[in-house]
Amino acid sequence: MLKRVFSQDFVMGMLLTAIFVVLPYSQLSGVQNTLNRLEGILYDIRLNATLPAVPRKVAERVVIIDIDEKSMREQGRFPWSRAKLAELVDTLMAAGVIVAAFDIFFAEPEENLIAQLSQQLPDMDEPVAHYLQQVKTQVDADIRLANSLQDAEVVLGFLMHDEAQLAIGHLPESPLIWQPTENSKAYVRQFQAVIANIQSLQSSASGGGFINAIGEQDGFIRKAALVARYQDKLYPSLALETARIYTLSDEIETRVYRQGSIEMFQAVKIADTWIETDEYGQILIPYKGKQGSFPYYSATDVMTGRVGMEELAGTVVFVGTSAVGLADLRATPVGNQYPGVEVHANVFESLLHPEYMPFQPGETEAISLILVILTGILLAIVIPRQGPTVIVMFAGVMLAAHIALNWYLWSQYNVSLPYLILILLILTHAIYYSTTGYFNEASNRKQIKNMFGQYVPPAYLDKLMKAGKELELKSEKRDMTVLFTDVRSFTSISEQFTPEELSEYLNRYFSVVTKVIFDHRGTIDKYVGDMVMAFWNAPLDDDKHAENAVHTALIMQAETDSLSVEFQAKGWPAIKTGTGISTGPMNVGDMGSVYRRSYTVLGDSVNLGSRLEGLTKFYGVSILVSDTTMERCSNIAFRHIDKVKVVGKDNAVNIYEPIGIQQDLSSLHEQFLTLHQEGIDAYFKRDWDKATKMFSQLLEQKLLSIQVYQLYLKRIDQLRQENLPADWDGVMKHARK
Repeated sequence: MLKRVFSQDFVMGMLLTAIFVVLPYSQLSGVQNTLNRLEGILYDIRLNATLPAVPRKVAERVVIIDIDEKSMREQGRFPWSRAKLAELVDTLMAAGVIVAAFDIFFAEPEENLIAQLSQQLPDMDEPVAHYLQQVKTQVDADIRLANSLQDAEVVLGFLMHDEAQLAIGHLPESPLIWQPTENSKAYVRQFQAVIANIQSLQSSASGGGFINAIGEQDGFIRKAALVARYQDKLYPSLALETARIYTLSDEIETRVYRQGSIEMFQAVKIADTWIETDEYGQILIPYKGKQGSFPYYSATDVMTGRVGMEELAGTVVFVGTSAVGLADLRATPVGNQYPGVEVHANVFESLLHPEYMPFQPGETEAISLILVILTGILLAIVIPRQGPTVIVMFAGVMLAAHIALNWYLWSQYNVSLPYLILILLILTHAIYYSTTGYFNEASNRKQIKNMFGQYVPPAYLDKLMKAGKELELKSEKRDMTVLFTDVRSFTSISEQFTPEELSEYLNRYFSVVTKVIFDHRGTIDKYVGDMVMAFWNAPLDDDKHAENAVHTALIMQAETDSLSVEFQAKGWPAIKTGTGISTGPMNVGDMGSVYRRSYTVLGDSVNLGSRLEGLTKFYGVSILVSDTTMERCSNIAFRHIDKVKVVGKDNAVNIYEPIGIQQDLSSLHEQFLTLHQEGIDAYFKRDWDKATKMFSQLLEQKLLSIQVYQLYLKRIDQLRQENLPADWDGVMKHARK
């Protein structure tokens, strides 16, 4: 297990994980821009997918007074005279509006018609000039609006920007309690200039707030800054100041975290509620829905009385525009042409109901890092060396689990965790391991084909190729059967041929032998001169490996007999073979050196098979098998040949000659084998007379090879003359290989 955990595939998986650990901290702007854009898209998908079908209802009524195309058709092109806006303010207050917030700023005085007339007619009569001076104030639109503001709860907007030379207007006193430390560097956005309202209007209003909608790198408004810095003061946003006025708060407390000279914003307090922000003083906007989630009333309908107290009483009003020509449309997650005034309305409502406000915990980076590392480790352990189907399924499960967890935290607890890196991590692992798995599989198939193509039958090779990952080429210990077959008297045969004829002779023989082995699920180990070595039950399983090996030997014997007839017709010598078969535990695998390797078998059982092949000539039989092989072949008839100790083995083994399929034997053969076994039993019981009688009868019948009986009769004659020990077991020791 440890070897697999720390395998090359695991190391590569952890290297991929390390890339995604450091990727969010990359200093390459292109990388960061791409990541932020993709993360923003995922955020938008999640937000839109979890928006309620019906916009949420709250106790506070927030409405939007829209300076729309209809209003401009009826009331004239915008900007309107401030006298007209004063009428709007008066109408709103008379209808019972609690607070009105203007997403509009008045940076310059409106031209006074009397002042313009006086400048154009400098030589007018004194009485006329005196009269005009008296009525000048009465027709001053700025004074008219200022008077209306004094009698109302109105918040005016102002605009912050970074071009210092454009600074204009008068800022209100900031209600934010904040004292920067000397030489501190705050994360809160600092501006160089302000386009504010003229002093007469701002001083008459209840408050003021900046109206900047600061988009992210892709331009989408997902967050709202509640505070911004100008010079050494913090100023509230339009929504925050409106919330202060609405809650009758005199000031807004702040909470910051200082780390050395760095100041990171944490929260603002409205009434008795702390609103958590990020270090920049921003909140994620909990959009109520698509455009129109708040009630919209055309400004002209309000001014003409078509909208009255029933619709406006007890409301908080945001005055702005949705008209395309007035350029106050924003790109947001819930719409690309979303009125900026409705953005302020969303922020205001969330300040009064922070339970709807999504937030990113201060430990977001740590949580994301832990999730990336744990996910990477799990992926690197599980999916290497898996097939494409398993990889895709596991990666799909991991993706689904992370997305489900992320969306659950969002929908149930308003926790917003980034998940782009996790998705990229999972997809990259899946693609990498699928790709490498494909090439590894192709390489593995090529390796299998190169290794086994000449040694196993084509159909068997197809099974090996399909086995794929399940095939292990490493060395392992298995119960197997091995076969050795050799051409008798090959040296004398080879002397009768030219090199070309000898090659043709052997190739013809090997072709016949190989086909028989292949037909019975055998694997060719090697050809050495005239010797063929094969084994069964590797690389693929074969429950009947012993039977298949013995059947192979019997058919090989019949095929070589037929081949001998063919050879003799050509004037070539007949071919006789000896075959040894052994069954037992063997080590099998890809073995060799860095220069040459082969898939082969090793072990005592292998050596025994080789020794049995050598003993076939001694006993005058074509095939000899070990007792373990014989015991696995219940449907084959055997002749018990001897009990021997071969070179290299301390334990004696019984050896047998396979005669044929049990059910195909004639009654004559059955009687012959019964008589044979009686003779063998008599021999091992030292009943020399009975054994001699039996072997003599068998020798006369000549039904099977008689050399074995000649050996036993000669051996009995020698044993009669010896003084045998009490523990004599009849084992024949063979000193030669």
